[in-house]
Amino acid sequence: MRTRLHTFLAGASCVLLPFSASAEVSFLSGVALPNGGEIVSFADGSLLSTNSIGGASASHSIQAYTLGSNGALSSSYSVDLNGVFNTAAGTSSISSVLNDARGFGVATVIPTATSATDFGRIAIFDKSNGSIIKTLDVGYHPDSVTITPDGTKLLIANEGEYGSTTEYSGNQATSVATPEAFNRPGSVSVISLNGITSAADITANVTQANVVTYDFSAPNLAGTATIAGVRNSRLDTLTVKTANIADIEPEYITASNNTAYITLQENNAIATLDLVSGKFTSISSLPGISQVIDASDRDGPDPDGSGPLTFSTLTNRNDTVVGLPMPDTMTKFERAGSTYLVTANEGDARPDDGDLMRAGAQNADRDPRPGSNVLLNPDIDSTVDPIVNNTGIGRLNILKDQGDTDLDGDIDVPTMMGTRSFTIWKVEADGSLSIAFDSDAMIEEYVAANNPSSFNMNSGLTTNTDTRSDDKGPEPEALAFGSFDGKDFVFIGNERENGIFQFDITDLNNVFIAGYFNPVTGTTDGVDGGVYISPESMLFLAAGAAGNSTGKNLLIVGFEGTGGNGSIGVFEVTSVSAIPEPSTYAALAGLGALGLAVFRRRRVS
Repeated sequence: MRTRLHTFLAGASCVLLPFSASAEVSFLSGVALPNGGEIVSFADGSLLSTNSIGGASASHSIQAYTLGSNGALSSSYSVDLNGVFNTAAGTSSISSVLNDARGFGVATVIPTATSATDFGRIAIFDKSNGSIIKTLDVGYHPDSVTITPDGTKLLIANEGEYGSTTEYSGNQATSVATPEAFNRPGSVSVISLNGITSAADITANVTQANVVTYDFSAPNLAGTATIAGVRNSRLDTLTVKTANIADIEPEYITASNNTAYITLQENNAIATLDLVSGKFTSISSLPGISQVIDASDRDGPDPDGSGPLTFSTLTNRNDTVVGLPMPDTMTKFERAGSTYLVTANEGDARPDDGDLMRAGAQNADRDPRPGSNVLLNPDIDSTVDPIVNNTGIGRLNILKDQGDTDLDGDIDVPTMMGTRSFTIWKVEADGSLSIAFDSDAMIEEYVAANNPSSFNMNSGLTTNTDTRSDDKGPEPEALAFGSFDGKDFVFIGNERENGIFQFDITDLNNVFIAGYFNPVTGTTDGVDGGVYISPESMLFLAAGAAGNSTGKNLLIVGFEGTGGNGSIGVFEVTSVSAIPEPSTYAALAGLGALGLAVFRRRRVS
């Protein structure tokens, strides 16, 4: 069962206290990186970051930095990737980067063209001088790269990406007249690095023959693994429900030496690939999770939603909505002989938003359900605000293909993309997944109580407070796992709300927020008004990690930024005081000034 604590004193002054705190996140240093610093990777004292922008000013590279003993980043060299597809305009973006301690790095490169012959590529480069050693074709639209702990296999999640209304026929590609008509299959590429000990070994020993790409067609599925039950975002009509391999979209990958776990974000699933047999052994569709959220971006105190946002307004929201996890980033950890996967449940719609609609019937003229004239039932849930009201869930973007439980054409259970939470999944002996913990409404609750000016804001601007409540809320995106002082932590970066959370997950029956920092509203010099906006990736470096000469536990965050102004932030994580004595709680409560809940969730079996 799950016990929630939703304890707010609406309208009370807010006192920030280290309740149950065991760690603290603080800004240490950072660098601005025009064209973004979205994805970061660290090894052997150096940090690599993607640095890519398309369009008329296209420029694509990897930027390298040296991490100093004081935590500062010093620029060292740049890897020019503009020629991977002949010209800078031929590249859409650099989607990910891997830093290997053996002296080389790997970048995943997406071409601008999207025909059947336009595969993605990886560029392997020499870290001593930034020169490209070689490029290799992988699957369509490579989105993330990682490596097995033993260094023998490079793994690339190839998203494929929704392309058009022209589909596969019988899981086989058909001839097409235009590039846009080819809908590309998602896949995982595995590249053998057996025997590689240095960058010099790459030249002679790694060729295209080392690359094997597995799509989700029947020959690559083992046992009971099937794509038949996964969500299909292609749904141009509600009658087209069965996914084919062109509908599968791998997003992120994490691995042990023999097993890879892949998030299929738009499909709301996690796939498991046996790296020994080269077969997908399971494809687990993820359950919907009921969450308490703020579903409206127009819920000011005035009836028309035009009034100012207040602490009371935020904490009085009580919209209960089912969400599909649809995870982006994922990491893993082992405990007591079991494997656990941690997912940031961002949620995502297909590029044209063709699978979304507003929940409220008042939006029917703009967002009708495809293939149906029957609109959303306005009497969905009498416990929430009327669905036609802009201050209720009527403003919420929901998925068109979900929630028609009786198949009569209307949506009975509004279902949002993402859950505004992170989830810890236990991998069971049979390969299935069970929920060990979900953070529920902890993120939104904490921000509403402690930093309301950033509540569901957008673009790092507090003038945009609440503007993302109708979409994906805080939007958990960046994710890392770390251990120190005998405790385990999960770090979450919210792409929209912008805050960096630290959760103590040492006891899965008693998970709590141990630290929080938002660069937009922080007080450290060089942070306020800076470009530390929209955390996209993060990594944890323990104080004793190889190449970390600072002697500090570090969290390094890649920020997408806005307007082409990205950045990289280095944060220190330190131990602080233990749980306050019960008498302290009582004394503070007696002052009538307690506005902070004990933000924890308890899960027991």
